[in-house]
Amino acid sequence: MTIGLVPEFTAVNTGKIILIAILCAAVSIAFCVMMHSASEYSQKWVKNPYIRIFAGGIFVTGIHLLIGISDYMGAGMEIIEHTMHGEVRPEAFVYKMVLTAVTLGVGYKGGEIVPSFFVGATFGCLMGQLLGVSPSMCAAVGMIALFCGVTNCPITSLLLAFEIFGMEGICFILIGVAVSYMLSGYYSLYHSQKIMYSKYDAAYRGDKL
Repeated sequence: MTIGLVPEFTAVNTGKIILIAILCAAVSIAFCVMMHSASEYSQKWVKNPYIRIFAGGIFVTGIHLLIGISDYMGAGMEIIEHTMHGEVRPEAFVYKMVLTAVTLGVGYKGGEIVPSFFVGATFGCLMGQLLGVSPSMCAAVGMIALFCGVTNCPITSLLLAFEIFGMEGICFILIGVAVSYMLSGYYSLYHSQKIMYSKYDAAYRGDKL
């Protein structure tokens, strides 16, 4: 992917990127909570898995018919591509979070990684528009920063950034990854993930797991 416009590396632009990364950390926490809550409550309220899946399908289909577009029904790579050109619907990241959480929560099979890219890219692009800094650059930062927040994998996130964007805007992406990782806490998309050492100081936290 190609970032449409890489802004100048100034204090003002850096401050805006830091703010976006902080917000991405918050959105990553919300996404993790939604994913786990959807699974927990759907199993609690509807014991029969067949009825649960059917009801979830009806809900997702209803949302699709209500909003009248299919942008949030698949992987959404074309929407991510649009964010690289600074184009995004303001509500896109919210719809994707809700529909992904419901779809996987009721028992359908699918991935979480591409949806996290979608949420991060659309949220970052929107914030870039609101803050007046390259929406394309902010989409790239949001995409990688939110992925880092939900997976707690900063090195993997940086390698992905190099693979997807090369060295374009890498200073901003590095900042986004660092801030998101630090502020996203110990939430994760994966119940089995164990973070053995504190993110905030040189301390072992295995006894707190």
